[in-house]
Amino acid sequence: MMDITIIPIATLVIMLIAITISFLNMSINRLLITRMCGWNEYRVMQKETSEYRSLMMKATRAKDQKLITKLKKKESQINKMQTKMMKPSMLLMPISFSYIIIWYLFLIPTFGASASGVAYMPGLFAASVGGLPVVYWYMICSFFFGTLASRILGVTPIT
Repeated sequence: MMDITIIPIATLVIMLIAITISFLNMSINRLLITRMCGWNEYRVMQKETSEYRSLMMKATRAKDQKLITKLKKKESQINKMQTKMMKPSMLLMPISFSYIIIWYLFLIPTFGASASGVAYMPGLFAASVGGLPVVYWYMICSFFFGTLASRILGVTPIT
């Protein structure tokens, strides 16, 4: 039986890499938004498109043709806003893909492509099973810290 009271160093290293990449990505995203369309304008557009989608969904469910017709007139304006809001994300995408280099240059050579025992979680990936593989641990950390970073930096869309 493995002693799971000692956290493997790989667990912490991968977590730190995920934190760094997540906050770097969200910071770059916020900078691009600010430079390309202005932060306040971006927030206003987020709110307007969110309200439009909500009203359209409500009108569709209620089969309110009068409201649907009224909203359809505003559709091209909303589409233009969405296009403008997508530009920073589209520029960020190639930057985000460049982080895959980290896998090839650091994580895979250091921990192996299918290494297990990087993190231990109760249940499915308990110590008796050999622990959580490096790829899954990175994905969990990445999703968690990405969400956290987007909330902290205010990039998450208004819902």
